[in-house]
Amino acid sequence: MRLSVTTPRGAVVETDVEELTAPGQLGELGILAGHVPLMTALKPGVLTYKARDQVGTLAVGEGFLQVAPTVVGGTSTDRILVLVDRALAASAVDRVAAESELKSAEAELAAWKQELDGTYHALVVRRDWALARLNAAARLTPS
Repeated sequence: MRLSVTTPRGAVVETDVEELTAPGQLGELGILAGHVPLMTALKPGVLTYKARDQVGTLAVGEGFLQVAPTVVGGTSTDRILVLVDRALAASAVDRVAAESELKSAEAELAAWKQELDGTYHALVVRRDWALARLNAAARLTPS
């Protein structure tokens, strides 16, 4: 399968993979070769993929995932297109900054006493992005 993870700033990952796990809006989903065509919304979380000799872990923001058959060099294969507002390799996560951002956003959300408007939603997005980065970084830490 051919994986493409793209943000508004450009391609983050372009590689062949054997499997992928992504944070769907309704729960985590796994993609293997031969998966039925699919289009789904993603929520902030951890996206992992396995290739022959590597495992990749990314923190991803909101976006969409599409699985569709495609023809590459005369051979039919699956294409996984991930379009997200942001993505960061787990190895590049600044844990201290993410923890600080998470605490700040959670405190502001807990103290929120106004209508649930765009500012509130921005706080939720900030909290979820901080949590996604911390969860991605935690996957790199051996148990």
